[in-house]
Amino acid sequence: MNNHELTWYMQEISMHGLGAEIDFNNFLQAVNNEETRQMRTVWFHLTSFLSHAAMISKFVSPLSPRGVKAERMNLLQGALNIESDSEVLPRSARDNVEHFDERIDNWIGSDSNTLLEIVLPNRAGYNFLKVDEKRVKRMIVLDELVFISETRDGNKFELNLQSLFDEVKRIGDNAGEWIESTSPYDFIYPQSDS
Repeated sequence: MNNHELTWYMQEISMHGLGAEIDFNNFLQAVNNEETRQMRTVWFHLTSFLSHAAMISKFVSPLSPRGVKAERMNLLQGALNIESDSEVLPRSARDNVEHFDERIDNWIGSDSNTLLEIVLPNRAGYNFLKVDEKRVKRMIVLDELVFISETRDGNKFELNLQSLFDEVKRIGDNAGEWIESTSPYDFIYPQSDS
């Protein structure tokens, strides 16, 4: 794979990095405002942020990496300085967003009469609601900025959103820098206001 071809991936990663940044900032604005904290707007922005992160994850860590997928994975992880413990590599958030239909399938016909979709201020609220005994659609523990949901098998998982955002932003910025410094293409951009 040459740098012309690698540019195509870097452009997508850069775009998803920017989209993740926009949606994460919108999510923070909504979740930190007491008037919008419990509104669905929080989940719209969070889901969009997680979708952008999932797209980056797909590019840098494909399922069954063989052939072009393996080459792409190795080149991108090397060029973007993605370590084996990168926050973007685990699939729990990616699977949650992409296979949410399966989460809903799990709840159909179950004896669960409580399905939580809530922003809690802290772990005290989590413990008060006895969340471990309930089904969780989507939940935020605000003071930790932790997203909680369920895996395919119904177990709960927790995701530190700030750590994921920091890594996605770093990767997106690195992709943009790679395009500017290494891509063999010449790009013409519209004039900016600044």
